[in-house]
Amino acid sequence: MIIKTLVHIPLYNKATTIVRTLNSVFDQNYKDFDILIINDGSTDESLELVKNINHHRIIIHSQENKGVSATRNNAILFARENNYKRIAFLDGDDFWCSNHLSTLCALFDKFPEAHIAATNYQLKRSRKTIDTVLSNFESTEDQLLKSFFHHNYLNSIFTCSTLMIKPEIVDKTGLFNESLTHFEDIDWFVRIGMKSKIAFSFRVTAVIDEIADNRSDQVEMKYRKLPDFTDYEAEAKNHLGLEKYIDLNRFAIALAYRMENDIRNTTLYQQKINLKNLSLKQQQLLKMSSLQLKSLKRTQKVLGNLGLHLRAGD
Repeated sequence: MIIKTLVHIPLYNKATTIVRTLNSVFDQNYKDFDILIINDGSTDESLELVKNINHHRIIIHSQENKGVSATRNNAILFARENNYKRIAFLDGDDFWCSNHLSTLCALFDKFPEAHIAATNYQLKRSRKTIDTVLSNFESTEDQLLKSFFHHNYLNSIFTCSTLMIKPEIVDKTGLFNESLTHFEDIDWFVRIGMKSKIAFSFRVTAVIDEIADNRSDQVEMKYRKLPDFTDYEAEAKNHLGLEKYIDLNRFAIALAYRMENDIRNTTLYQQKINLKNLSLKQQQLLKMSSLQLKSLKRTQKVLGNLGLHLRAGD
């Protein structure tokens, strides 16, 4: 019998967290799933740790290092080829509460027209685990979103570790852009927000670990390949909140480049921003020098206080 739900975990040098991540999947109340782990050329003991678990639900594929976008795309294609009806994503350093999959499946049952289901989450930072703050909600009941972008002005309404999708939705949204190393999830979220129906629960069912080792936010800015969102500008008039959503992400990228004193790339992003979409505090930050920004502590803290985070992907 083909199990209908696939859990996908991309694996690249997650030896310190992968067992915790997997245990959170095994502990799910909902049990009708397989776990596809795609080892993306790990050079630490991640793969050996997974093999030692030897659980009947685990399927392991290995590939040369291609990046998280290619890894997730391969998982989506695997789900389609093997008739899985739903696929849930989980990064190798994040973890789920025991009700995560059951909550997502319940959302699809409640809103069968939805192509994407997502739940709320917490952020693990240093010694604290903090709640997310979301924008422009009138109710905390389970709901089908009328405007995805309108709800993303503080924290992102979802991350890849909190999503479940019906694999056929990629016929409309396309796959992840494999040319991007960072913000590849945001680029995909734009297409999701424009072309799919999203069911959302305020129930917190996942923890995003922002202090784990080997996260992509530790890569220097000069080595990152980032979207500029230009391809989506023409659609802004057709989707409530899209322009502001794009500009807030451009702001985050521009600020990170300014922290590195990379004026050329800062300008490339900053000149495309409609300043009406930024708060006064955000506009002031863009006028500061690299030295001034660093005096405000680290980039992540500055952006974190604004609800924006320079982390994406694996």
